[in-house]
Amino acid sequence: ANPFCVVFLTPVIIAVFAWLRNRGKEPSTPMKIAIGMGIAAFAYVLMVFGSLGLPKLAEVQAQGGLSFAERVTPWLLLVTPWVMVGLYFILTVAELFISPLGLSFVSKVAPQKLQGLMQGCWLGATALGNGLLFIGPILYKRISISATWSIFVIVCAISMFAMLAMVKWLERVTK
Repeated sequence: ANPFCVVFLTPVIIAVFAWLRNRGKEPSTPMKIAIGMGIAAFAYVLMVFGSLGLPKLAEVQAQGGLSFAERVTPWLLLVTPWVMVGLYFILTVAELFISPLGLSFVSKVAPQKLQGLMQGCWLGATALGNGLLFIGPILYKRISISATWSIFVIVCAISMFAMLAMVKWLERVTK
């Protein structure tokens, strides 16, 4: 679903930005990145609601005498694949607001001699963020899956508000 969404949504997002630009209402790049973080938070809100009522991992593992597939199947019937398709769709929109715009913004504001290094730092920060996703399964061992997704919502919201707090300063830096 994700590759399809990237290919399908890229021209749509570009068209929306062009439409806004023609009307003089296009948000700045830092604002677009903040909006992207808000969109990512919304994607995880979808997962919170999609996973309400699902058991903790310990509850699934406690059902002795059954295979893992037999223990999990009744719960998986409550969650349709469309929840994941929706997640990928929304996260792809968020990614298109954040990733290419962020890399472009870094190259715009970085000093000429440090552009390559700063772009590497942007990509390294992206890799670090992806690497930290292992925290989700660790949390799920202790709390419900909906609470785990709630933590992702909170982290995205904090990132969005941090970016919103810096928008004016970043807009000044780019001029």
